Amino acid sequence: MLELLQNNFVGVHELRVKLTELLTSVKEKGAEIIITQQGKPVALLVSIEKYLELKQAVEEFSNPQFLTELIEAKKEIDEGRGILDEDVYVKKGL
Repeated sequence: MLELLQNNFVGVHELRVKLTELLTSVKEKGAEIIITQQGKPVALLVSIEKYLELKQAVEEFSNPQFLTELIEAKKEIDEGRGILDEDVYVKKGL
């Protein structure tokens, strides 16, 4: 939550005035801009790539089977039973 406070906050009026500049910042620099209305956060301006990444993550983490497999994989790694990434690449022919 605290990292959210490090983002740029922009009021609706400033958003209207600087829209092109803000969109360039989001697109080229990966900035995340919090839009406020009457001093309260109401929206978040992010790149489409970031939005799609977040949407995919939400979908994956909403899948109970995915979470179960992820927890099991982490447990295996913590116990030293993981597979080195180099071995996976070789096995997959990459």
